[in-house]
Amino acid sequence: MLATGVGLMVAAQLAGASTDRRGGIFRYGTTGASVQVDPQLAYITTAWWLEYATAAKLFNYPDKRGPAGSRLVPEVASRFTVSPDGRRYTFFIRKGFRFSDGAPVTAKNFKYAIDRAANHDLASPAAQFITNIVGARKVNDGDASYVRGVRVRGKRLIINLTRADGSFLSKITMPFFQATSTKLPLDREVVYVNSANDLPSAGPYAYTRNDVNTLTSIRRNPYWRRGPGRERPHNLDGLDIQWNLNEQTAFNQVKSGELDEGPLPAAEVQNVASQYGVNKTRFWAKPQNCTGHLPLNMANDLFRGNPRLRRALNFAIDRRAYIGMAGAYAGDPWTRLLSPFVPGWSYEQAYPLEPRLAHARQLAAGRLRDGRITVYYRSSGTVNPAQAQIVRQDLINLGFEPANITMKGFSGGNIYTAMGIRGNDADLGVSMGWCSDFPGVDPASVIWSAFSYAHAIPPLWKRKIEAASRLVGPARLRAFGRLDLDLMKKVAPVAVERTYNNRYFFSDRVDPKSLVYISVYSDWSIPALALK
Repeated sequence: MLATGVGLMVAAQLAGASTDRRGGIFRYGTTGASVQVDPQLAYITTAWWLEYATAAKLFNYPDKRGPAGSRLVPEVASRFTVSPDGRRYTFFIRKGFRFSDGAPVTAKNFKYAIDRAANHDLASPAAQFITNIVGARKVNDGDASYVRGVRVRGKRLIINLTRADGSFLSKITMPFFQATSTKLPLDREVVYVNSANDLPSAGPYAYTRNDVNTLTSIRRNPYWRRGPGRERPHNLDGLDIQWNLNEQTAFNQVKSGELDEGPLPAAEVQNVASQYGVNKTRFWAKPQNCTGHLPLNMANDLFRGNPRLRRALNFAIDRRAYIGMAGAYAGDPWTRLLSPFVPGWSYEQAYPLEPRLAHARQLAAGRLRDGRITVYYRSSGTVNPAQAQIVRQDLINLGFEPANITMKGFSGGNIYTAMGIRGNDADLGVSMGWCSDFPGVDPASVIWSAFSYAHAIPPLWKRKIEAASRLVGPARLRAFGRLDLDLMKKVAPVAVERTYNNRYFFSDRVDPKSLVYISVYSDWSIPALALK
């Protein structure tokens, strides 16, 4: 373990749009019910989108486009150190952060966040991420009120783990563990908000209203001032979310400027793209935290010890045709395990985005074994079987005889169960993929997941993954970024095909230059947003 996180300080230039501009209230409308706002209970995309504007965390993801937005930088903590055995993290807390009720942020507020997250009666979904902190399980079981492995000594927050965990920094910087006011009850949820004093926040913005299923509002934190760790943009005066709107009505309100962002009905996507262009002014398609891929069973005869054929398949598949079955702008071709939301990702691809069939056939020559292949696919719906037929044609193009391709259909998620059984007869799976269940997911889990359905992993590469897993901080992300590329080029345990896109529609009031898409949490930076 490296014993210092000081090097992260050089990345502390946070702002994607560095000056305050114009103000105004951003008006957002959605068809869904409202989300929880309590920081230790909120666990859904829209809630965390708001919390990345309201929360102040030990380390945070900067309001920057591209890979830079997925690199953790110091926020309330100026730096951290790790003990030689990897079991003790010490965070050094800055002065100058204040909650929206005026109270100063101290190390105690981070300890309180962990105590609340572990509390048995609060039943926070965050508890699953801190079981490795000494004493957290005892609190979650109801046998204690405070996590004994978390201590405060002046400006230092000291967290003791039961075992070394190189992914701990990614976990402790989730919104669950933001600076939390001790005004919040330890064991009860905060639901209704009528002022910035009801749910104090320490980020650039704070909740000022939460009427369940009607309206949620955030406004500027009046005590947030620029300084060390507080370089984020701060453009809007605030944001209002209206809940439970009719989809078509809300879409029309965005077109007319009554809302600034809202739902985009599937039937309207192509018209909007044709009228406004893609990723230019009002219509945007950006990746979410999922990738689609074809897992390859490396335990069965066809792909076992056959990296050339696995690589050949990656060169042969028609990614754009596969994506096209899912609808207009529903995804983008991709060839790496780390997609544009996993820390450590980059734009460099492992394979061409377009098929290179001649090269694929050259790699596959003499490698088809007995020429037979069994494909598992999702039989439910219309898109999944259509995608399976595209993959079947890719296999034919690669050199497999049609009569030697066996297609076996499974309804819905049953394909994951079938592919997960060791000893199954599948060589390849279709319409499968991987999704993160939380922003800032550690890249190690993504790399390991690539072998979930391979049922085999070469010993050399297992050792390389284990070595990278022992690193912390920026070194960890760099190591997994390089490992991802090497794995896909040399081992190819899967054939990655696509990212999944979120599609967005904005009013003409929104300044498109202010749109900073943060891939880690798959949404736009609220602090960077600006109105014309």
